[in-house]
Amino acid sequence: MKPLRDFIVFLPELFTDKVKLGDTEIYIDPKWNEFDNRIMSAEVKAVPLKYKTEVEVGDTLYFHHHVVISPNPFDVKQGLYFVRYDPLGGTATQAYAVKKKDGSIKVLGNWVFVKPILPPEKPKSLIINIYEPEEPKDKGEVYYCNENATEYGIGVGDTVRFRGSSDYEMKINGERLWRVLLDFVDYVQN
Repeated sequence: MKPLRDFIVFLPELFTDKVKLGDTEIYIDPKWNEFDNRIMSAEVKAVPLKYKTEVEVGDTLYFHHHVVISPNPFDVKQGLYFVRYDPLGGTATQAYAVKKKDGSIKVLGNWVFVKPILPPEKPKSLIINIYEPEEPKDKGEVYYCNENATEYGIGVGDTVRFRGSSDYEMKINGERLWRVLLDFVDYVQN
């Protein structure tokens, strides 16, 4: 199988349906906290012919959570799903990063992955507040990036501020990070 523009990944399961508490496994309904329970990484079975990427068959691809609910999967019975790809990134792509066989993480397209910098927790009050605005989630330390980010002057370890609602949480290599489009980064502190 040789897809022209998309990756094909193997997804034996679409949702996480169990959690481990100590030695006990508890089964959960995947519709509970649905976005957190969708699988967002899988083994690559085919790479796009049209684009040259660092991704190879056997690598692990990190992708958008919509892949698992795609109305146009490659072959559901065999657990094979298309992952849209566009090297320019943006909303035209669902592929964000790849974990190579050597364990290294490579970012695809115009994305960076940042570790959130959240404001310190406020002390708990005995007084019930009717309304307390949520702190903005708009800063992070760059954890993974590629040459597209370096052209912007952004590197690993830099602090970036980005536009509101750009904090799309993903688990990359076991770490909870935010995926942010480079076009939504407002400034960088080196």
